[in-house]
Amino acid sequence: AGTRRGDKAEPGRDRARDSDEERLGRARAREKAMVFLDVLVNYGCRRWLHKEDYSFDEGGDKTRSSSRPSQYPLLGFKDRHLEDDYLEYLVVASRARIILGYVTVILLYGLGPFLLYWPYYKESIWLQDLYRTWSDEQKEDFKEDQQKGIWSKYFPTSSSTMYALFCIVLLMFILGLVAVVCMYQMKRFEKHRTWIFYFTPAIYLVFIAVNGFVFAFSNQSYNSLYGPTSWILLLIFVYASPLASLFFTSLPPLVMLELMTVFVLVFLVIVPLCNPAGNLWNLIIEAATELGGNYARRSTLNNLMQPLILLCVLAVCVVVVSVIVD
Repeated sequence: AGTRRGDKAEPGRDRARDSDEERLGRARAREKAMVFLDVLVNYGCRRWLHKEDYSFDEGGDKTRSSSRPSQYPLLGFKDRHLEDDYLEYLVVASRARIILGYVTVILLYGLGPFLLYWPYYKESIWLQDLYRTWSDEQKEDFKEDQQKGIWSKYFPTSSSTMYALFCIVLLMFILGLVAVVCMYQMKRFEKHRTWIFYFTPAIYLVFIAVNGFVFAFSNQSYNSLYGPTSWILLLIFVYASPLASLFFTSLPPLVMLELMTVFVLVFLVIVPLCNPAGNLWNLIIEAATELGGNYARRSTLNNLMQPLILLCVLAVCVVVVSVIVD
């Protein structure tokens, strides 16, 4: 990553030769809302992170003795003004990858979580309206008859709210794509294109939050088909699949690290341990124990854990790819 960042800085030499006043002016123009870690790094710690003023002479040769500007792991150049210039160059160079990432996540989300529940929309709304006409005793009996980990057990009158959340997330991705295309096409946004690196991960964070909430109360939706450990299939093929688009999206490594950390914490730690259906990890152990012999238990445990391990590996790969591309 260090070598590549240095190489990437070469095409931006003309920008690096600008006066300090112009660079500071551009930096102030970019001071808008960012994702949480970026806020902390770029603003809260900017004064401490800025350790050098790297520049080029008029002939294009570096004025420092080092061959390349110094940089932090994942945090960019120690010259924070040069880091701003580099991000301006990177957002332009990553135009095709960012647009491809948006198109991919729209397709994956539209065909995944969004499309999964729509065939049952009419039935859900009908059941929601019927539930409101029942007596309190009938409502309690209905909830008791529903299995744990099903949305209708906990929110029988909120099916329309769940569909509205899915629509809002899909709309955010679509509007994000429209905003990205407009910022690349319109010259009035030429100096503000780095905003793409900030509102794009913010949309992904909203996606993780919404889908994490829905997954917590509907993780046993496939129970009747695949058993109590079906939450693994539901997680991988429905709720986590849209994040595969991050392989195509060129975002700074720190942002990717934040997104993958939040994803692992929400879907593999918080929701499995803290949800109304109980500890989901215990369901894996119980499924393996029911088979009896040691070999059967180990084999079943391995088959159930392997997809989750691969999911963690893919999360690490997303961060590694972002470092290499950066």
